[in-house]
Amino acid sequence: MNNFDKKIEFDFKVSVCICTRNRPQELSKALHSVERSTYPAFEVIVSDDSTNDETKSLIISHFPTVKYLDGPRKGLGANRNNILKAVTGSQVLFIDDDVILNDNFLELVCNKLAKIAEQENLDKLIISGIENKNGQLVFPGEQSFVGWQNVSYKEGDTIKTVVINSAVFPASLFTNTLFDEKLVYGNDEVDLTTRAIEKGFKIILLPEAINFHFPSEINRKYYEPYHDASRIYVTFKRYFATENSKLKALVYLPYAIIHAAAFNLRYRGIEGLIGTLRHTFPKSFTFIMEFLTVDSI
Repeated sequence: MNNFDKKIEFDFKVSVCICTRNRPQELSKALHSVERSTYPAFEVIVSDDSTNDETKSLIISHFPTVKYLDGPRKGLGANRNNILKAVTGSQVLFIDDDVILNDNFLELVCNKLAKIAEQENLDKLIISGIENKNGQLVFPGEQSFVGWQNVSYKEGDTIKTVVINSAVFPASLFTNTLFDEKLVYGNDEVDLTTRAIEKGFKIILLPEAINFHFPSEINRKYYEPYHDASRIYVTFKRYFATENSKLKALVYLPYAIIHAAAFNLRYRGIEGLIGTLRHTFPKSFTFIMEFLTVDSI
């Protein structure tokens, strides 16, 4: 039996999920790339956080088979959870609206799943490919102490993170594990996967499965104030709750705040420091206090 036969036998039903906001041109390219996939997507779902009707009109006019959802307009975490409500497939792939799905990406992943089905529990298995981001290959990276995903995995390491635009999740993961809706932008996949690992899920790297990411400038200013705050919150949450290392979390928090201020002052000047004081600090503490007083109860 060859890999193609195994793929058909197991009949993986991949739900391709795209969260979008005010990027109809980029979204159109992403949807066309899904249409070219050598392994057909079981369903394509778009959740739209746009501030106008251009994206909705695009879907109705040019992509009638795509499931369209009005987004909650609360940020990326909430938008991802919104799209999960409509998923009926066995596997889930999230791609950004400015990503191009490689023609053979789904075929490579599903062939890999079929090949290892007898050795692995597929309901607990996450496959992460890699991303070509404007010509630079991006691999999953473990978080450093301050939360940046810049620590390369060594052979034999337990992989705890993914490249979100090239990661295929079992739909079973989302029965009890969802995205943190406080996360408007950034680090949502780290929070998800580190919690998944603690629940017994496993990540396998498939570096030959590559999608293409062409980051759009649209929405960057909207999302920018949340990025550092999300990193600090997610890393604190990981230490405090996921890894149950309270002391590490309490040592981390002041260090991370000072580090963010110093880093932004050094590389972005006074404007960067002001942004840290105005946005990163308040948002970080708001997220953390809400987590400690509400989510941890």
